[in-house]
Amino acid sequence: MNAKEAIRKTLTDSIQKRKPIIGVATGSGFSAKQAVEGGADLLLVLHASLFRNAGVSSLGSLLPFANSNEMVMKVGTREVLPHAGEKPVIFGVCATDPTIHRPVLIDQIIAAGFQGVNNFPSVGLIDGTVRELLEAEGMGFQQEVDFLAECAERGLFTIGFVFTQEQARAMAAAGVDVVCAHFGWTIGGGTGIKHGMSIPEAVRMAGGIFQAAKEVNPECLHMVYGGPIVSPEHASHFYLETSAIGVIGGSTFERIPTEERIKGVIGEFKRVGVLVEENRYLKKELQKKMRFDEIVGQSRAMQEIYEIISKVAGKNVNVLVQGESGTGKELIVRSIHYNSDRFKHAFIKVNCASLPEQLLESELFGHEKGSFTGAIQQRIGRFELAHQGTLFLDEIGEMSLVTQAKLLRAIQYREFERVGGSKTIKVDTRIVCATNRDLWKDVQEGRFREDLYYRLNVVSIQTVPLRELKEDIPLMVSHFLKKINEKFQSSINGLTPQAFDALLAYDWPGNVRELEHVLERASVLCEGDRIGLEDLPAHLQLVQWGAGGINERARERTVKPLKSLEKEWILEALAKHSWNRTKAAEALGFTRRTLFNKMKKYGIEPLPK
Repeated sequence: MNAKEAIRKTLTDSIQKRKPIIGVATGSGFSAKQAVEGGADLLLVLHASLFRNAGVSSLGSLLPFANSNEMVMKVGTREVLPHAGEKPVIFGVCATDPTIHRPVLIDQIIAAGFQGVNNFPSVGLIDGTVRELLEAEGMGFQQEVDFLAECAERGLFTIGFVFTQEQARAMAAAGVDVVCAHFGWTIGGGTGIKHGMSIPEAVRMAGGIFQAAKEVNPECLHMVYGGPIVSPEHASHFYLETSAIGVIGGSTFERIPTEERIKGVIGEFKRVGVLVEENRYLKKELQKKMRFDEIVGQSRAMQEIYEIISKVAGKNVNVLVQGESGTGKELIVRSIHYNSDRFKHAFIKVNCASLPEQLLESELFGHEKGSFTGAIQQRIGRFELAHQGTLFLDEIGEMSLVTQAKLLRAIQYREFERVGGSKTIKVDTRIVCATNRDLWKDVQEGRFREDLYYRLNVVSIQTVPLRELKEDIPLMVSHFLKKINEKFQSSINGLTPQAFDALLAYDWPGNVRELEHVLERASVLCEGDRIGLEDLPAHLQLVQWGAGGINERARERTVKPLKSLEKEWILEALAKHSWNRTKAAEALGFTRRTLFNKMKKYGIEPLPK
């Protein structure tokens, strides 16, 4: 029994038990896990879900950010498939991808473990002149139909998103397993569309689509997606008035702010009308999410960090956070504190690298008046200030062996004396440390006490460098731009495709901190409402040009002024494309008018004819 047959049998069994089929479009392992636990029948990895999961509009899935199929393959294999269990995972394919031969892509989809395919991104969401141009270039809806037909022949389960009766007939003729009436972006919410067709209008539209498909292929199953469907009651109208056997949704199920509610919402759609009051739970989960709001990322690696924080926060154990500079170690430490029972008490930070040894001891334990030159009054130490709260020792690896010995005693016996004092002070302080050093290597080389290492490293959290979290960059960009807009009272709406691709191509040695600084700088320099490639630092522009193959010598010319480099890029692009300004502008990521203006700016004259 191939994937197609197995899935159809499972869905048929569910239909016979009068249970609606629920498909969930997901863009992360966490939401996939919640969907499975909520009872979803199908998981769809869609390009739109990756953007929605990153905190930006699903509309971004129709813009040329990187390669859709590569992004879906990466997230699907690394995050969704490992959390799917026995549930089928459907690959949202860009059928008009010109970078790969169709049979090769199908082979990759099957080899990765996906059991099915559906057509998304779909040109069905595009209309007007752009749609006409795509159709004229052979990149229209028929490509999606042909792709699904080939997948069906290869034994994959196929779901065809359709927008009209004509498209429904084409998909049905291609032998897809499900014809899904797609009503466009889901209405409502903070970023969804505000107006759209009503439920009665959508029911009439679905009825016509399903009847058209049935006339061609009676074996097709019928489902609905998006538009006005935002509640189980809405879905029930389609079950009663049409031949729909289920709902596929993404933002429909992720509408409530806490992602942990995904499984609950799916359960409600499965029950249709059996709604459970969970106000206390929702408040608790929303509070929990707010405590994580500064840590950004939905990748599998970040979800593992969230899981460790959730497990360790409420336990009174010491934690060691290790990782490169700029990877958000302090944010993790703060999340541990604010998710613990100590969150009502003090969070005290000490940077062990910024103070000389004699001052660090006083900073930690305090001192008595007259205990040393300059001690003109008694000072309360950070250990004492953090009583019943959390003491964060940043860059713990920089602490001297002498101070390490005193710290060990304070941790071991929960008591100490101030510098120059004799009174023993008892405290209840939780210790959380961070370092960018390999602390175990320091232990082996005698620079760090082994007994202290084990005291501090009860639980270890390893942060991940940004170069390994490229899939989280869209979410981080959205998060930082929101902060930057509030800080500068600006209105930056996003980045151009070229600028976004430059961020994805760069390796970020400074990690998340560098990304935030780059975006802040670019926002200040940006003259419009979107950050362009020209607003980014020169070294990021060079990475982008090098990645595009336009200027292979760009990396060798970082010492030149940016204006000089831009002029050279333009001249090289013009020469490469025989001074065809339309093709050169396209290669450079400019409009033809922008290229003309830049040529005028740099005194570049067209070649005489």
